[in-house]
Amino acid sequence: MILVGIDSIEIERIKNSIKNPRFLKKYYGKNEIEQLEERNFPPQSVAANFCAKEAFLKVFGKGLGTVELSKIELLRERSGKPYLKLNNIDFLKNYSKINFSVSVTHTKDIVTVVIVAEVLEF
Repeated sequence: MILVGIDSIEIERIKNSIKNPRFLKKYYGKNEIEQLEERNFPPQSVAANFCAKEAFLKVFGKGLGTVELSKIELLRERSGKPYLKLNNIDFLKNYSKINFSVSVTHTKDIVTVVIVAEVLEF
């Protein structure tokens, strides 16, 4: 079974939120913060990470508030390829095997993230 989630966000909205230190601690995981910090928190990347959290929830028909967002991390390989790191998300225990593909794109103003999940086993 193939499931898809998509989300878009205005970069300016996140740029303003970055100024609040509690924002990062509340919504971003340790690994995400470390990667973003290495790059001086580029607003388009911080926005992409937030956007990925919402796109991930949409894959499973979940809304904000159903999962602690810091448990959903968007990380990047050295090549820049994005991938998900999921930390103890209860509803995923219903699935034995899921492969995720993540695509991120942005303009000067907007970030969009698409997540495709291939559910191999329930």
